[in-house]
Amino acid sequence: MQSLLHKVNQLVQEEKILKREKERRGENFNIFEVMHAQRDEVYTHSAIIASLLDPMWNHGCKSTFLKVFVDLLKESLPNVDFSFDTDLEKCHVYVEYNIGNISSGNESGGRIDIIIQSEKRDKAIIIENKIYADDQKKQLYRYKNYAQTHYKSYIILYLTLDGHVPSNDSTSGDMFSMEEGKDFFCIDYKSFIRDWLICCKEKAASSPVVRETITQYYNLILKLTNQDMESSTKEKLVDLLANKDNIAAMFKIKSVHYDVLNKICNTTLKGHVQKIANELEMECICSTTDWCKRWNGHFFFYKPEWKFFCIGFEFMGNDLTNFNYGIRYKGELEKGKAPDVKQEILRKLGGKHNEWWASHKPFKDQDWNNDVVFEHLYDGTIKTEITNNVKELCKELEGIGL
Repeated sequence: MQSLLHKVNQLVQEEKILKREKERRGENFNIFEVMHAQRDEVYTHSAIIASLLDPMWNHGCKSTFLKVFVDLLKESLPNVDFSFDTDLEKCHVYVEYNIGNISSGNESGGRIDIIIQSEKRDKAIIIENKIYADDQKKQLYRYKNYAQTHYKSYIILYLTLDGHVPSNDSTSGDMFSMEEGKDFFCIDYKSFIRDWLICCKEKAASSPVVRETITQYYNLILKLTNQDMESSTKEKLVDLLANKDNIAAMFKIKSVHYDVLNKICNTTLKGHVQKIANELEMECICSTTDWCKRWNGHFFFYKPEWKFFCIGFEFMGNDLTNFNYGIRYKGELEKGKAPDVKQEILRKLGGKHNEWWASHKPFKDQDWNNDVVFEHLYDGTIKTEITNNVKELCKELEGIGL
């Protein structure tokens, strides 16, 4: 195993050299990262996907990208009775399509992330797009309720980074429960959207501006799905691990992947948290043991005079994903108190909010499933970023009785 790790580390060093070369050539430049828009579901992912699918959009490729999407969908779901034999150039594509106010029992209404309608609006492809956001109560159930009364033929797609299924809360209602493979179908960015974008790039060969935009978005998808390893390095790594002498070691390492990350968080990250609290003369709470469990990986900073609120950092997704920070209630006893202060915090900071959080927004490194983030954790870059976030929040909320 030591010999294997030594050889893998050599490939890692080669990979770093290749990436530095790409950086020197400007190939790592990505406009979505510059704008901090790489994880925005509505204004980045849904907007780009819908604009490419829309035959009337100004990319000039008419229904080319939509046809590739529909063909790939039929190929991916060969046993599905899905009829979308329509004039694709006359289809209508919408983002955040309003189907009415959400009813008191969450049985109807809402906004569909992306919808593709036939010219006569009697057929539809409905796409619920999830990057890191949680499922809403009866969300897919509401879309099915709407679809079965408005379209002769339709299909509901649940699009996520890795293709996981939605929660039962999203698919179950008073009248029925939806089944995967029958009432809805899961597709992912990791393979389906990646493959679609590859085809789109090929089809846009004669439209350089469109092609390069798709290329930047494609590169973003590779990064979000942890597939941005150089192809030459990947080929060498696969050959190394596929060797009969190394396969057992590969499985052993894979089995402790999250245990390793968890241990680093329980040592290095916790150490940084305590140092930050000491440097800023604040109290901290960092009792997490299982950092990879959703909503369990968190730590808080507060001053002794703060009665209800604290500055929080939390992984809102499983496996060290969706890392956010902001102002939240200190604990169960404080939750729900001082609602006027909570509203004042939200007005001051903006961002998202819920019953626990007065305001939260994404941390600079939101997904910790890559080596670069942990290198930044070891070298102190993450510690500096957290420290700056805490200082900024303290300054912005100065004078508010937390």
